[in-house]
Amino acid sequence: MKKLLLRGTIVVSLFTLFGCQHSIVPSDNPMLEKSIEVASLSSVVETNQDKERFVEPEPSEWVEYSKLVREYMYHRTQAVLHKDIDILWSKYPELKENMDRETGVNVEKYDVEYFSRFGLQDANFDIEGYEKIKVSTINDNEKIVLVHGSIVYLKTDFDEAGGEYVIKVFLQKKDQQWTVVKTDEYTIPEYKEWLKQKNS
Repeated sequence: MKKLLLRGTIVVSLFTLFGCQHSIVPSDNPMLEKSIEVASLSSVVETNQDKERFVEPEPSEWVEYSKLVREYMYHRTQAVLHKDIDILWSKYPELKENMDRETGVNVEKYDVEYFSRFGLQDANFDIEGYEKIKVSTINDNEKIVLVHGSIVYLKTDFDEAGGEYVIKVFLQKKDQQWTVVKTDEYTIPEYKEWLKQKNS
């Protein structure tokens, strides 16, 4: 009940603070600028792009995958707050490779660069801010977690930056442990296409 009330308060606050704008991130940050629209939720999502089938994980798997995604998000937000991408890359070295701003692949470095011009003092993320995580199984050693959440950074002037995001977190099992090997954050066109598929 508390979580539901908190979500409702956050959504109302965001709409009030920003006059129902489409984004709470300045428009020159294409990676985080997403629509605030929340589509009707379903337990199965299939992306057109890769024909990946995402389903809500079983409760025991949910615990494992959500912990892995929270750990990734923690390191990501710490990298932004400290203006040091190596905080993230030292934990997930594969994210240094194949960065592509146009497609949203491994774009964390650009977040660090973008937000470095602001004085930030705190961050808050919710990996299920808009809906529960979903998982696509490639094989026993590869999974993709679809995350529809939010990141909000608190500036030193107590204004906020950040917003809604949709991201695929690619996991690979190495030495019997899962690790993040790639991320693919939805660009605005991908996000719109994804919303259209969810509503069809």
